[in-house]
Amino acid sequence: MIPKDILKKIKPWMWLSTYIVLLLFAMLHFQDMMSVLSRLFHLLTPLFYAIGIAFVLNQPMKAIEKGLLKLIQALPHNKKTKPQREPKVRGISIFLTLLLALAVLFVLSSIIFPQLIASIIQLFNNCVVYLGNIVENINSLLASLHLENIEWDFDTVKVQAALDQLGLSADKLLQTATNWVGGTGMTVINNISAITVGLSNWVMGFMLSLYLLSSKEKFIRQLKKLIGALLPLSAANRVLTLGRKTNQTFSNFISGQLLEACILAMLYYVSMTLFKMPYAMLISTVIGVTSIVPMFGAMLGMAFGCVLIFAINPWMSLFFMIYFQIVQQFENNLIYPRVVGNSVGLPGIWVLLSIVVFGGLLGLFGMLIAVPATAVLYTLLGEFVNSRMRKKGQVLDESGLLSVKSKVKEEASPTAEDEIN
Repeated sequence: MIPKDILKKIKPWMWLSTYIVLLLFAMLHFQDMMSVLSRLFHLLTPLFYAIGIAFVLNQPMKAIEKGLLKLIQALPHNKKTKPQREPKVRGISIFLTLLLALAVLFVLSSIIFPQLIASIIQLFNNCVVYLGNIVENINSLLASLHLENIEWDFDTVKVQAALDQLGLSADKLLQTATNWVGGTGMTVINNISAITVGLSNWVMGFMLSLYLLSSKEKFIRQLKKLIGALLPLSAANRVLTLGRKTNQTFSNFISGQLLEACILAMLYYVSMTLFKMPYAMLISTVIGVTSIVPMFGAMLGMAFGCVLIFAINPWMSLFFMIYFQIVQQFENNLIYPRVVGNSVGLPGIWVLLSIVVFGGLLGLFGMLIAVPATAVLYTLLGEFVNSRMRKKGQVLDESGLLSVKSKVKEEASPTAEDEIN
């Protein structure tokens, strides 16, 4: 048996040797390890979907559960029945949340979707005519500016003939589609299989999300205990604090952004209908959906609406651009601070950079989580910088220069409001 004093001396070297061996193994089998990790993430896809669905459904469920608990506490015999009713309250809250989601889907499918589909069909049926109108309107604007020498030539008959030559007539499209299906049957089967797997993952994720919602306190407590068992006390508390801030930031952002998108879509639809603008339902729906992505989403919605309206009336398109800017100022200064709140407040440059970086790395999903994720990182960086400056005794004076205090009182941790200015 190795003496304790010798074991204490060689223990750090044993850990270092183990680390070196594992590092060499990972470097030599990097491709195999990445393949195993990719396979593991693929198998856990329903769980990731479940976490996302549960996170979204948890927002209305908390409000419903809070209201039901207040109602139970108002009962005269609540002290006797509350412990037995708490599990039922969670089940009733989940049931009411699902009913609310179904009601929203029903409203969308029965009111919004038919008008939206009708607008899209009308748009595609008249696309050639609209292109001709756009060119005609551009020529009219150039003529009004005495630039007649710059004129676009557009003939709808020629365009339709060119489309027919390219095989885009109805008969040729049907024949081409038939040949494609006959020649690429295996590809179609693979695509159907992929769609089936995707739908099964979503269904499985939805079922798992119900389990997560019903026992979320238990799962969170188990996760906290696991973190405490694997990490030292100070590190575990830092991880838990980070998790609490991340959860609060993402919850405020998602719930507020979805509510703001609905308010914005309704505001545009009502106002565009009053001004008798074309495609009010289509444009307002696109603006509402794209506004979930801050900054870029609103600009895409405006560009889409301008192109559609310009095909019918160029001056109304100009009016729509001015009107859009006015509504955006109203939304940014009144609706957004009240609905989303200031907990996800970031300077404009960081919002822009976060959407570009996260969108480039993770696509549309990255653009959706860019702002809250950057807000968390921004807060952590601010706390780190302020903590380091306090330890060094540095302060930023009024002249904009750094100075050192003679005596510094170190605090345990900086507040969440610290920023890098």
